[in-house]
Amino acid sequence: MADLLTQRDSLYRFRWLGTEKVPAEFDLRASGWALDVAGEPSSSCIGIMPAGRLDAAGWQRVLSVREEVRRFVFVIGACSADERTELLQVGFGEAAAGAIEPGEFEARASRLAELTHWLPRHRRLGELELDLLAREAYVRGTSLNLNPREFALIWRLADSPGAPVSKQELIHDVWRMGFVPETNSIAVHMSRLRRKLGFVGMSGIIATASAGGYCLTASHDTKTRSVGTYASGRLGLDVRQATA
Repeated sequence: MADLLTQRDSLYRFRWLGTEKVPAEFDLRASGWALDVAGEPSSSCIGIMPAGRLDAAGWQRVLSVREEVRRFVFVIGACSADERTELLQVGFGEAAAGAIEPGEFEARASRLAELTHWLPRHRRLGELELDLLAREAYVRGTSLNLNPREFALIWRLADSPGAPVSKQELIHDVWRMGFVPETNSIAVHMSRLRRKLGFVGMSGIIATASAGGYCLTASHDTKTRSVGTYASGRLGLDVRQATA
């Protein structure tokens, strides 16, 4: 059971999403966290975002955060209960008023960091559905009969539709290796995966990135949605199981 749970003694990371310097009351470095200065919030680094004034322009700014990223973001400074409720309803991981005790703030942030390591059982990208427990992909109810490595590849790409995933990242997350071997193993598995997707009319959903690597196309009909129940464990654990 311990292997399926987030380790509380691991170092948490956060990124400040405001334009000004991190206010002392929200600087989690005082509680042993590490500050990331670049990159989007993710399962390994939550975002702390000041709400600011939530008028029409403020909501437009807040909602500009990509939907698949919002669950990693803690919005602070939402003054009313209605504002906090709406922030949670549109997918943000946590929301709080500006007047919050440091201990409560750190506890809420820690809880969010832990919850981001829980993965959805299902992901849907348009007509494509990925089932983590079955380690299978379906299109309009038809199984693609993916092998474990093929499923791990497309699940990893589904982490960030539209964003390229490098070969180094795929080797690390799917093959669990720290270097890129001098083989064409990624290309071979990707070719087989694309062929199976092509059989069900989705041959163009995986694109080759110009700088190398691959990405899931993020068109209007392939937006990722996480639905259904959740499977415990971090991404690395699930990928290892998928490739066993």
